[in-house]
Amino acid sequence: MKELRVSGPADILGFIPHALGFAPARSFVFITVSRGRLGATLRIDAPAPATAPRDYAQRVATYLAADENATGVLLAVYTDAETDTNGRPFHAHVEAIIGELELAGMPLRDAWIITPAHWRNLLCDADCGECEPQQLATITDSHVNAAMVFEGSNYQTPAPEFAPFTGAPGTEERILAAVPSGTTQSVAAARALWCRALEGSESPDEATALNLVANFQHVFVRDMMACDIVSDGTASPGDVILGTGDIAPDWNRVAKAEKIMRELVDAAPVGYRAPLQTLIGWIHFYRGTASAATQYYELALEDTPRYRLAKLLSEVARRGAVAGVAQNPATAYRRKR
Repeated sequence: MKELRVSGPADILGFIPHALGFAPARSFVFITVSRGRLGATLRIDAPAPATAPRDYAQRVATYLAADENATGVLLAVYTDAETDTNGRPFHAHVEAIIGELELAGMPLRDAWIITPAHWRNLLCDADCGECEPQQLATITDSHVNAAMVFEGSNYQTPAPEFAPFTGAPGTEERILAAVPSGTTQSVAAARALWCRALEGSESPDEATALNLVANFQHVFVRDMMACDIVSDGTASPGDVILGTGDIAPDWNRVAKAEKIMRELVDAAPVGYRAPLQTLIGWIHFYRGTASAATQYYELALEDTPRYRLAKLLSEVARRGAVAGVAQNPATAYRRKR
């Protein structure tokens, strides 16, 4: 895609949904700036009232420090609540962020707030008349948004859903009979089957699909198969799940894994879909789209209430954690447009 020229705030706000792959809500979105160019984009949940401003600000500064070239930061605050024209929502948190970014050598250059009715500058001087609300249409009509749509970018991602199970009677019994025992040999066989599926050119046939569904039911095997998606086998399962360490995913392999797991969900009856839906959400977490990830965790918990990995990753998302691979420009996902 050719380089785009940003001429004002509406262009920047028009760029954000395309960079994230979805329209943010109840979010703080940060963009690093270096030599007049936009850099990395970071989205985290807006702080809850009980969240200590300094803790929140320090976490933000730590994430943004991953962009070693950043000389400044832009902030867009998305809220569902209406605000008066001159109000300063999240005032204490924004002030703490300003302080921490100054200390980090990448000061906050500008900030805006986007509500369901309008957007406006968040750092404005009300006495100078700089807080005038702007229509949301100025964002959708911006040069950058129009150019990216013309290039084929589309961030309107529908909510995830899967068709009801329509498989043959007895499928559940076949899955239960194929769940690995957890021995070294059974784990190796499960991982080999999974790697063949990832490296093959065809979708798994019915028998293979049911075996894969069964393998994902075993917690240890599930974690090892997750490792096989993003790692060469040297990273620990803990680092793999949180995207920390020196993990550098092959994003084509990750896309293939997501495609197969979606097919496996269709092959699995209710009560056996949670591991797959959780890992699809985890892939979105790796891509830096926590809001999308959370929707899959919710589906997993509908399928299997109290499913432990879905609950764990939901809590990670709630706290605004970002996968290490998404923080590193060298390993972060670059959405195709």
